[in-house]
Amino acid sequence: MKLAALLRNGSWGVAAASLLCAGAVWAQPTANTQPSTMQRSWNLIGANARLQQKLDAKTAHRGQTVEAKLNSTVNTASGMRLDRGTELWGKVDRVQASMDGGPSTLSVVFTRAQLKNGHSIPVKVTVIGVYPSDEEQLAVNGDETMPAAPRHVSSNFRVDQQPGMIGHVSLHSAVESRESATFRDARGNLKIGRGTYLQLGIASANGSSLQG
Repeated sequence: MKLAALLRNGSWGVAAASLLCAGAVWAQPTANTQPSTMQRSWNLIGANARLQQKLDAKTAHRGQTVEAKLNSTVNTASGMRLDRGTELWGKVDRVQASMDGGPSTLSVVFTRAQLKNGHSIPVKVTVIGVYPSDEEQLAVNGDETMPAAPRHVSSNFRVDQQPGMIGHVSLHSAVESRESATFRDARGNLKIGRGTYLQLGIASANGSSLQG
């Protein structure tokens, strides 16, 4: 089933069009979500990655390692080069298993990129789309292919990708959030398979600025 996308904001652009294809809802943050003190300003670069292990709300635990691998080379806005195959390291930040068939929730945060020279750097990652691990499943959902990642993802992006792309799992994220993504399943324990595509925005965590 192809997902319908609604825009809560009238501003259009290349990135917005990509999110529209992803069945996502994005909006400017409202006043009550803005930090009251200093706010980081992020210039994230769009990229695709693949999850390197399965996530299951029934068995996952807080602090569990989560890894994803970049599908292509990314040059961050700060000038840092992340080669194809760079591993993104993170962890399960929050998890709530289903009780008696009720909803489940799992949040992840990616914090470091492992470079091929053996060094690792801190990164900011926001997941802006989630897609099946194979083209056949995309076709079942009514999409011929995964949409291209946007060139840039700005600090005010917020995404709500509704269920349907990977079963009953929905995706919720915001660049302003510390977490990279929150997944939910209203019908039981959510499961996300190894190899699932994550479309994301990424930046070196040392390449941000502060705005008052």
